[in-house]
Amino acid sequence: MKEIANSPLMLVLVVIGLAYIVGLSLAFLKKAYTRCLELGISKDTLKDVIKSSAIFSIVPAISIVVGFFALVAVFQSIIWPWWRLSVIGSLSYETQISGLLASSFGAAMDTLTSKQFGAVLILMSVGMLSGFIILIPFGKKMCMSVTKDENSSTWKYVFSGVFMMTLFAVYIPVILIGDSVQACVMLTGLVVAVVLGIVAKRPGMQWLNNFIMAFTLIAGMASSLLWVKLFN
Repeated sequence: MKEIANSPLMLVLVVIGLAYIVGLSLAFLKKAYTRCLELGISKDTLKDVIKSSAIFSIVPAISIVVGFFALVAVFQSIIWPWWRLSVIGSLSYETQISGLLASSFGAAMDTLTSKQFGAVLILMSVGMLSGFIILIPFGKKMCMSVTKDENSSTWKYVFSGVFMMTLFAVYIPVILIGDSVQACVMLTGLVVAVVLGIVAKRPGMQWLNNFIMAFTLIAGMASSLLWVKLFN
């Protein structure tokens, strides 16, 4: 498993994939920039938008970096975590699915065979695509529905609420029942998120909304050091 996870071939494949994604992003940026100029938006305005977007992307990205190091500890390699968290990925999904599969194999992650490790990589990748495959036949209709005038359609509020409740129903019991440290970390993150949400509603503090996730994740992971010492 370690040999595959740190192999030159894996690194080359990941670099090729990331280069493609960066290239595609730059192509869309160029198209968007050109279209804005056609609409009469000044270059100075566009430069300000690009600068502000870049600045406000830094702190939220910290949560991804923190998650990256957490996943590196699981896989004992930087290559696959680098790939998974650079494309369509989620730290909670990645760690959960890898842990469940390793448990089903009756082994720790660092003792998996090559075939078992391959199964982990495939499921981590394919599982994240299910939602996007569903969007192929239904995505346009769903997007058009949620952008209708709020007086003519209220299902989007129901859909959003049900979606969030489903996530809570799936993940929260697993976290709370798992162990004391896990539960305390979740509750710490919850408290931090609520406090930051209240502060963000104050005049002049709306910018904080962009960083709540990053700050909450960092606070939760930092608190885990305290909870581990208390319970272990």
